[in-house]
Amino acid sequence: MRSQWIKIAQTALLSIGIAAVLAACTDSDQPPVAEPPQQQEDAGNTGQTLTVVPPVNSTESADMAKYQIQTRLTDFQLLNDNGGLAWGVTRNALRLYYTQDQGKTWTNISPSENVQFPANPKYGQSIYFVDRAHGWIVREGMGGTDTMVLRTNNGGVTWSLSSLSKTDKVTAISFVSPEKGWILTTVDTAIGKQDKKLYFTEDGGITWNRMSSSDEDGKQEAEEISKRGYTTGMTFSDPKHGFLTALEFGTPKLYVTSDGGENWDTGPSFFDRKKFNGCGNFSVSSPQFFGREAQSAWISMSCSQGESTTFNGFFTTDGGKSWKLSNFTLNKQTGANRNLSPVFLNALEGWAMQKGITYYTKDAGKTWSALPASSVLEKILEDYPEIVKMQMVTSKLGWILVENTDAKRSLLLQTVDGGVHWKVL
Repeated sequence: MRSQWIKIAQTALLSIGIAAVLAACTDSDQPPVAEPPQQQEDAGNTGQTLTVVPPVNSTESADMAKYQIQTRLTDFQLLNDNGGLAWGVTRNALRLYYTQDQGKTWTNISPSENVQFPANPKYGQSIYFVDRAHGWIVREGMGGTDTMVLRTNNGGVTWSLSSLSKTDKVTAISFVSPEKGWILTTVDTAIGKQDKKLYFTEDGGITWNRMSSSDEDGKQEAEEISKRGYTTGMTFSDPKHGFLTALEFGTPKLYVTSDGGENWDTGPSFFDRKKFNGCGNFSVSSPQFFGREAQSAWISMSCSQGESTTFNGFFTTDGGKSWKLSNFTLNKQTGANRNLSPVFLNALEGWAMQKGITYYTKDAGKTWSALPASSVLEKILEDYPEIVKMQMVTSKLGWILVENTDAKRSLLLQTVDGGVHWKVL
């Protein structure tokens, strides 16, 4: 009788063990299906939640393979009114995601974790996409290694590598087509001076050739990029015309090329210090062009005095041949977001955010109207007080990224009514 009870107990234990193994296999082979994140007013302190789905060409069922992650985003870029990119770095690995349904679901398009990123890439400085399929990411050289350029022509399904022979700081990247693009690198050589090197590709980033550079002994020829000043940005409006902004001993400067970067010259004078008496420090962005015709653009300029910052803009309607100052009638900005620049959709429409209130202009910044306060945004900013970035891609649709640096968390929010209401993506 005793032996029978032992056999029964052994059989029961064996059955339990088999069931546990089968359950474990089931869990690993069939990932649980997660529901999309709820758009709610109180996002709590959990940080950003993304619903990740397989790539479009995947054989997996989207519903079966769907899962949720919590991640810290550090930057984003809207590509059109449906699609956008968002990314961050986790344990030195770049986590890059793309959405084509206004943030409801995301596809992981990250490059290999073997490519380490010691810092977060910034759009226009070390990451750039011309469309949904074609994008580039630059990883500066480390420990004497070459600077690497990752490229994709299939929306991040696969990434390929090329390299630049120098390990200088990557300052800007700009493309005008899937084939033609430029990378600018700099290294500080003396007080107020930088060695600037420009690289060009016409095969989508497979090969890079060095073009203009600053003269080694500091003497600038007519065709060279000036060694004077610290670069703040670079952009090309078409295959021929490029613009480089810099601060030369604190004064904003503009350099231009009309032959694709081979030769550079001082651009049209646009800055008059006499109009900004009492300003301690200036900062200037590279031109942002509107539309495919590349005739209208604006340059953001900030003036800092003590703990406050004011913004103004320079606008062009002739492709950068001349620039006109627009004095923004905005209050001085203080606090954590004092360096948050206004953003413009075109030569007239712009948005700014101050103390949780969104402001709108339709006359290039001459006048601004405060939009109704968003209770959702006000509550979010209590826990995420720093606004990393704001972008509007239509008169109605835009995103902002907010973060809490101490808590190492961030949230991405969207508006579909021009900044009146906001919701967490």
